[in-house]
Amino acid sequence: NCKLIFLIISILAGDPWGDASPAVQYGEGAGYGQSYYPDNILGPPDPDATPTAPAFGEDELLTPGTDGWVVIEFTDNTVVNGDGVDFTVFENVMQNGTSYFRECAFVEVSQDGTTWQMFPWNQTTYDGLAGVWPTTGEDPADPAVSGGDQFDLEDLDLDWIRFVRLTDCGSSVADGGLFDLDAVAAVNWITGMEKPETSPALLNVTSPFTSSFTLHTVERGTLHCYTADGRLRGMWAIADDATVLNGENLPSGVLLFAINQTSFQAVKLQN
Repeated sequence: NCKLIFLIISILAGDPWGDASPAVQYGEGAGYGQSYYPDNILGPPDPDATPTAPAFGEDELLTPGTDGWVVIEFTDNTVVNGDGVDFTVFENVMQNGTSYFRECAFVEVSQDGTTWQMFPWNQTTYDGLAGVWPTTGEDPADPAVSGGDQFDLEDLDLDWIRFVRLTDCGSSVADGGLFDLDAVAAVNWITGMEKPETSPALLNVTSPFTSSFTLHTVERGTLHCYTADGRLRGMWAIADDATVLNGENLPSGVLLFAINQTSFQAVKLQN
């Protein structure tokens, strides 16, 4: 029998920022930033924000009000469960010496915008809540320096999500007041095949893809494999130009592979 492989090479066209806000519900005390909604909570956080001088303008923040909530959707990318934290929520927390003025929110995530899972939280330590740590003003896409509140999908046993919902904690948490959302940024993410390009020198699979395949790449890092529905099915460290990968446990059909800022699709056939 003749075995075939179908390969599409693509450079990621998306970015790590939230792209849309499909829903919001305001509570008591809401109003700040509504005239700029949703643009003021999409894209990156306020570039001028620092721990001692956080974001303050209505064009940078939205206050949903007591028990109010707002949803951020990723439309050109998908937040995935990768190494370490997977996304960051930015709020205008202010640092004063060794103390912090905090305005907290519960954090929920969803794959379809209908079924939600909430991160576990602690009302004493503030673990699992947004609005806890200030924005540093450094690279907001790098969790090692960005500040903000960081979340790992591994805590919920989820492989991927497209929606994040932030709900003001109201009277459930003793904090400084009403939550003010600045932005949500993906840390581990992949995107679809919006701009197919033929660039086999960047990524190329050789030999029919049955039980194993050889990856030729100029990239270095960790290769992630996802099924068409976004489930993580394998990870490999890529350290040299030609790496032989074991695909025995991967299902047949269309698979999405991503390494750093490059992704491609391939079809695995039955042996």
